Amino acid sequence: MSTDARYERSRAAVFEAVCSVLVADGVAGLTADRLAEESGVSRSTIYRNWPDLAALTCEVFDELMHRDSAEFAEDPITALRDYLADYARRLNDPTYCAVLIALIEGSMRDDSFADVHSRSFSQTRSRAAQIIRRGQANGVFREDLDVKQGVEDIVSPFLYRRLVTQAQISSRQVEQLHQRLIGAWSPPS
Repeated sequence: MSTDARYERSRAAVFEAVCSVLVADGVAGLTADRLAEESGVSRSTIYRNWPDLAALTCEVFDELMHRDSAEFAEDPITALRDYLADYARRLNDPTYCAVLIALIEGSMRDDSFADVHSRSFSQTRSRAAQIIRRGQANGVFREDLDVKQGVEDIVSPFLYRRLVTQAQISSRQVEQLHQRLIGAWSPPS
């Protein structure tokens, strides 16, 4: 058996353990001992491959963000709808939500989590920001629309719904937010 195959098996087991621990106990439960116990991977292997639990959590979150990544339409209005539907789907996933909460919680208490958090959530580099800029370039979104504010307008309603009210996001709510954003962002006629 190749070293690469062993590494991939260990990686998958550790990533699954990170998700399991974060769903059950949040950041407080995330220790190398706990991950070794949950994954069946030795502590020394965990430390050798992931000496920083914040970076490991970021890797797991990055994989969750890009797993089953949707391709968005070229048309900015359709791309915005696609993005909202994809974002709602991710937030409706309890594992994704738990890892997201762990990153947010960890970033408030730990500088390494804070660094990972700021890299993961750059409002100016996000896919949402790219859609907004493309809409501005195509003349379908106002030129004076602040991209950072636009990203906030996109993510805030769904984050509030999932993290504060703990309710699922429906396709109807996706459509309503899409229509509200298009109405607010369209250039004056």
